[in-house]
Amino acid sequence: MRFDNRIAESLKALQRLLANSPKRKWLLMTHDRGDSDERQLSHEFPAKMLGSCRSTATLAAGVLKNQSQPLRLKTRSVIALLVASNVLGNFTLSRGLHEVGRLVSFSPWPYMHAFVNPLVILGVLLLIVGLISQLSLLSRVDLSYVLPVTSVTYVLTALMGEFLLHERVSTERWIGIGLIGLGVSLVVRTVPRTARRYYKYGDLPYEAAQ
Repeated sequence: MRFDNRIAESLKALQRLLANSPKRKWLLMTHDRGDSDERQLSHEFPAKMLGSCRSTATLAAGVLKNQSQPLRLKTRSVIALLVASNVLGNFTLSRGLHEVGRLVSFSPWPYMHAFVNPLVILGVLLLIVGLISQLSLLSRVDLSYVLPVTSVTYVLTALMGEFLLHERVSTERWIGIGLIGLGVSLVVRTVPRTARRYYKYGDLPYEAAQ
């Protein structure tokens, strides 16, 4: 229990250190005087600043690293929500429009009449949920990661079309869908965010990689 309290106190001290204006300005000054955008700092530096030993700083850094895991899980949850809402939204929208009939007109009235169908309304609402989920993803991860990963919706939509809508999916379509699935499996192994976020502290801008 005493050992856990020691780690908790070190974490609080590290937060106070990062919130301290002179320390931030000192880090910015060292960045300006250096010949590189990277600073190599070992765990001995925060240990000295906190008046603690190196092992405690190492444990505190490990705890801070573990605190980033919920954010990764949250990103995966939003991706799953986006995929599910798009697949189900397009499925219900297709079923509803098949019941409504063919819509080929420049007049808005036939399309407004289509919203009387409950499946069409449900499909539109699900697609709105997917759009909101996509906005959330684009605010935290790379565009080049979001779109390829969420392309798995094409694979799931084709499966639902084959088995639930009784569509005839040709061999050429399945080959293309398989290539999409292969691309998704490659992209999902990469880092979700590589771009840097820019912040402003007082009159001094600085950047931090997420």
